[in-house]
Amino acid sequence: METLDIRHTNDMHSHFGPWPKIKRFLLKGTDENGTIFRFDIGDAIDRFHPLTDITLGKANIDILNEADYDAVTIGNNEGLVMPHNELNHLYDKAKFDVLLANMKDGADRTQPAWAKPYKIYNSANGAKIAVIGMTAPYMQTYHTLDWYPEEPEDVLDRYLPEMRKQADVVILLSHLGLPVDRDLAKDYDIDLIIGAHTHHLLPDGELDNGTWLAAAGRYGANVGQVKMTLDDNHKVTNVWVKAFDTDDLPEESGDAEWVADIDQEGIDQEETIMATTYEKAITKEEQAQDCLLALKDFMDLPVAIASTGLFLNDLPAGPKSKYTFLKDIPHSIHPMKLTLSGHDLKAWVAEWEKKAGKLLTQKIKGSGFRGKVFGKMVTAGLGVDEAGNLLYNGEVVEDEKHYDLATLDHYRWLDFFTMVDEAPAEIYLATLLREMQADYYQKLEEKQF
Repeated sequence: METLDIRHTNDMHSHFGPWPKIKRFLLKGTDENGTIFRFDIGDAIDRFHPLTDITLGKANIDILNEADYDAVTIGNNEGLVMPHNELNHLYDKAKFDVLLANMKDGADRTQPAWAKPYKIYNSANGAKIAVIGMTAPYMQTYHTLDWYPEEPEDVLDRYLPEMRKQADVVILLSHLGLPVDRDLAKDYDIDLIIGAHTHHLLPDGELDNGTWLAAAGRYGANVGQVKMTLDDNHKVTNVWVKAFDTDDLPEESGDAEWVADIDQEGIDQEETIMATTYEKAITKEEQAQDCLLALKDFMDLPVAIASTGLFLNDLPAGPKSKYTFLKDIPHSIHPMKLTLSGHDLKAWVAEWEKKAGKLLTQKIKGSGFRGKVFGKMVTAGLGVDEAGNLLYNGEVVEDEKHYDLATLDHYRWLDFFTMVDEAPAEIYLATLLREMQADYYQKLEEKQF
């Protein structure tokens, strides 16, 4: 008999505070006749942290290397906040495997050079463990960056039979979300699905149709462990699943200092790079109005739509660094050209006007938003005539015509804007909102001289 001792993390999102404890947990020894495997299930990086932002995630890879991971898969924060070429080189110095079976590169749809669909690992006693990785397949948005995701069912139909022929145990590293994991457990012969993406916590695991599910929440608040007992024929006889609260793990001297040093290293690097020398102090309210002008300029469109909750701080007078804008606009939110029929545009305006009071204090979490509340909708180029007709750039909006709007992908992911989530859109994933805003202020500065 032997034990597969599997330690796992997910959705850490560059929250380095718990990392010293997590690293010690990952690296500690195991029972006799045990083989340790270490996996991360994606969204290890998040550009809200200055060191992640300035290194485009490469500092995170250095940190993961310290914990002797065997393999990771990517989350949407690795996949969707990096320019294509940066993701191609994110893992250049990784000391672990990257497993990603449902993403193809470029128009020729090849397997990314930096990832394998799956890999067969050997235990100390000769058991073969097949591990496959998949990430959430955001079809339209990934296409913008020249990545082409596939549905998980299609991928498992292709790879699972060959993995089963080669391996005694099959494990899925799933950055797909809990509902998808449960569906896959019902339909596929997988021994263990380690989950992520929806930030779910399964303290003692979950058994679905013979498949065990495990997950460790978010932000490093938990770290997971699975122990699978195998008999002499390498068959699974028992499974134990646990997610540990990192607050309960022992702290050591130097932990807080390490975290502070990581934070300061990022701040120092971002403060040395000036995003703009625009001298004017700018309030949050003024930034929201400037965002409309920046969107119109960025897309060369006459109408723009934004919201005030995106801006967290007043910008001080004087030169402004990348860190200044990161603190103020930390979101993974991008410019988006949205096309709506006149009928749907009028319905969207009516929708947010009806909800205006609630939106002012509506708390928002996830989907790239790193602020607190939604705020107020603001527009440029929309108006109302004396008869109450909605105007687009001075012209009455007609139900059957279509109108292009310069806005942000933030509104596409919110469940309270029903007109936006399925409408045709072009998302500029290579540009973050804060980068667009900083560039706009730089242009204003240049025009003055």
